[in-house]
Amino acid sequence: MKVLAVDYGSKRVGLAVGDTATRVATPLALVAASRQQDVLRAIRQRSEEYGVERIVVGYPLNMDGSRGAACAAVDRFVAFLRRRVAVPVTLVDETLSSFAAEEMGKEIEGDFRKRRKFLDSVAAQIILESFFEKEIKR
Repeated sequence: MKVLAVDYGSKRVGLAVGDTATRVATPLALVAASRQQDVLRAIRQRSEEYGVERIVVGYPLNMDGSRGAACAAVDRFVAFLRRRVAVPVTLVDETLSSFAAEEMGKEIEGDFRKRRKFLDSVAAQIILESFFEKEIKR
């Protein structure tokens, strides 16, 4: 099954796509988060392009498992998304995904200004890999 991961943020939205059979996730281009309609359009385009059957959205829980400050914005976005897409939308704990993306990014690009152009998509990749590990049993 093809899965699209979303790392939702107030400025940028990272996307990644993967397959449950191979458990391989690939980051896609960033989407500017200025308008939810633009984000929705990008998600629909990628979903159609890759034949996506599920969307997973990173959920910003705190280290202790409590709801983080950004959870309310993600809740609103997920409610918006669920009303407008035909595939299931699942929340996935994204604890430490941004930190892990930053660490991976340092190995790829030393300049933070260049690195931030792809970090959200790498975070989406990590969210998707986490989904594969925790939700898809072999």
